[in-house]
Amino acid sequence: MSENTMLCYCKGVTLGKVLAAIENGATTLEEVLDTTGAGSACGRCVERIEVIVKG
Repeated sequence: MSENTMLCYCKGVTLGKVLAAIENGATTLEEVLDTTGAGSACGRCVERIEVIVKG
């Protein structure tokens, strides 16, 4: 996946934004969601983001 891959269509959050949140200290799914805003609309992206956070 490229950093431009859209993970959260509702909030426009890309893989790059999720990775940046992790690089900036987010260590849990909740921290990544809070930092990026992903998952706060329909929630369909949460499982995909969780896989990335758990690495």
